Amino acid sequence: MTLFLAQVSSRPVLSLETALIVIAVIVAVGLVTFGLIRFHRSRRRSSAENYIQALRELIRGDQEAALRHLKMVVAQDTGNIDAYLRLGDILRERKEAGKALQIHRQLTVRGELSVEDRKDLLKSLTLDYLHIGRADRAVSTMEELLSIDRKNLWALEHLVQLHEGEEQWEEALSVRERIYKITGQKDNGLLALYEVQRGRQLMSGKQYHKARLKYKDAIRRDQRCAAAYLGLGDAYQEEGRLDDAVESWKQLVTNVPQQAYLAFERLEKTLFEQGKFGEMAKLYRDLLDRDPDNTMAIVALANIQEKKGDLQQALETCRRAVQIQPNDLTARQLMVSIYQQMGAHQEIADLLQEMTFHSSREYICHHCGYRSRQPLWHCPQCHHWRTFDL
Repeated sequence: MTLFLAQVSSRPVLSLETALIVIAVIVAVGLVTFGLIRFHRSRRRSSAENYIQALRELIRGDQEAALRHLKMVVAQDTGNIDAYLRLGDILRERKEAGKALQIHRQLTVRGELSVEDRKDLLKSLTLDYLHIGRADRAVSTMEELLSIDRKNLWALEHLVQLHEGEEQWEEALSVRERIYKITGQKDNGLLALYEVQRGRQLMSGKQYHKARLKYKDAIRRDQRCAAAYLGLGDAYQEEGRLDDAVESWKQLVTNVPQQAYLAFERLEKTLFEQGKFGEMAKLYRDLLDRDPDNTMAIVALANIQEKKGDLQQALETCRRAVQIQPNDLTARQLMVSIYQQMGAHQEIADLLQEMTFHSSREYICHHCGYRSRQPLWHCPQCHHWRTFDL
């Protein structure tokens, strides 16, 4: 015990000055730590306030103000991934896709991204690439997104639109079928038109047999696909198989009577070349037995009657079309021609007062207003499907 006390008493004792220094250091460290905590809390609070304000500005539609607040957010809080995404998206919408891409690509190297954050990032990157014209990178980015979430409808819808824009019809069809499998809804008519578009590409390359296979696939998908019957007949005609061509167009008349008129000119021309033009009047009458209000067929029948010299009968047939469809200009145009042959000048004057004369029909897209002299199922301007009255 004596030895222990001796050892204790032999240890150096801190001087008062040294103790005060130690205490001062401890207090200083505490104050600095407390200050840093308050600073970071204040910084986070300021960041959160700026972020909330940015969202409010976005809701109000003020992108300029939102952009300003988001820049402050990312300067104060580098961990706010959503702020970076929104910042880049605004820049892209402001036609600064290059800057947007730079911001979004910087996020790809972050390892702390959640699955949802990475999905949102890949969406933004896809749009960035599309805006700078890098379709290939957009496709690969969407495929990466689909590897994370194979049922991501956003990616699939954008992917199918991209394939359509690039006229990659087989790829578009494959993706569209994936969409239908997920949603449980299926549009066989649209899938048939993809087959038709591919058939037309093959026709352009003079691969008529392969084109016919595509048109037949389209008909199997949708027996009311008028474009497929037209294309099938055209493919047969190109190889001189006129009987098969006529049969294909007649199937259109039978299966899609409302759009049968699309084949009338082809049928009349081909049957005339074959010396079978007389079959057309019977075809029109048979069609009218099934669809008596088909004004296109009525006018076509009247046109044949007029060519045969049966002017009075042709005139009565035209009047029947006008009774069904008072604004039918085609019927009135034919009536003008018949009255001219009959020398009925007053009747011609009366007709011309009732109508605005058009030399040919136009097909107009309901979505964008695109005009075409030929019937279309896919608008080349806005890329929407089935927006023309056929």
